[in-house]
Amino acid sequence: MRIIYSFYLLLFLVSCGNKGRKEVLSEMEIVPELVTDELPILPPLQMKDMKTHLLFVTPGMEHNLLFFDKETQEVSAWGKLGNGPDDFISALCIGEKENRIKLFDSNLRKCVEYELLLQDTVSLSRLQEYRYRTDSVTLLGLHAMNNGVMVGFAGFGCDNMFVLLNEKMEMIKSFGNIAIEGKPEKNNLQFYGWFTSYKDKLFFVSQLTGYIVCYTIDGENNTIKEWEHYLTEPLYDAETQKWDKENKYGFYDVLCNEDYVFAAFSGKNGSDKKLLPQNILVFTHTGRLVGNIRYKDVSFGKIALSDDSLYTIGEDKLMICNWKNWKLQN
Repeated sequence: MRIIYSFYLLLFLVSCGNKGRKEVLSEMEIVPELVTDELPILPPLQMKDMKTHLLFVTPGMEHNLLFFDKETQEVSAWGKLGNGPDDFISALCIGEKENRIKLFDSNLRKCVEYELLLQDTVSLSRLQEYRYRTDSVTLLGLHAMNNGVMVGFAGFGCDNMFVLLNEKMEMIKSFGNIAIEGKPEKNNLQFYGWFTSYKDKLFFVSQLTGYIVCYTIDGENNTIKEWEHYLTEPLYDAETQKWDKENKYGFYDVLCNEDYVFAAFSGKNGSDKKLLPQNILVFTHTGRLVGNIRYKDVSFGKIALSDDSLYTIGEDKLMICNWKNWKLQN
């Protein structure tokens, strides 16, 4: 459990079918609008749009969730660090729908659904809780799809990277892998990343490598790989059993709407002074790269989509721009 918490803390601080190598389009540089540079928080592990508010998820902190009012810029905190019924250690927001929100904690191995009310004050009322009881596979991330299933990232204990679970967190099967010669068995830590989905389409991006993949998950729990791209090549030395230090960082976040997939892409290695992304890559649901947007003089770790507005947060700055003004290569 200490290993899992330390891993999330590391990611938290760092945040301060086609197949094969995908070439990146020429950059289009923009200057986003500043919302505020006086945020009373550290860089969050997640940022989610909640219509009237932005949700910042900050695991390992005194309060797990911070709600930022878009109009007043006031911040409301909820949740405490601990192991009580409404406490979390490494909280992740894995799904939101209407006035409900699901939170997952890999350390406490629980998924809790709440009714969420965002008015003058923030109120969360616990509806149901489920426990993950498969000891052999360690989940480091989880995503709830609208079709009722959940997909988890298997950090340890599974040859495949992903596991499919029902709403009660019972494992259905595992699927998906990257063929790397000599890669340690049942250890997928190097490919940890982020999920998003639209209807039956699941999208995953890796933070430590430039890997992006799309699956369709149908009503019979069939998992079909639609496409995958490598924006950077994973470099692993099978003889020394070490990942090459020249590996480049990949995607720090991903989200989608009915037409596009937006991914915050770094492409930098450890020698760069700033690892956080300055680029947002835009894909169609079929995997076609149609946009490469570079934020001038601004780095960011997390993104959130609200209709035609795209929020980014990083370097103590919350920024906004209208993505529909981008010249996407449709």
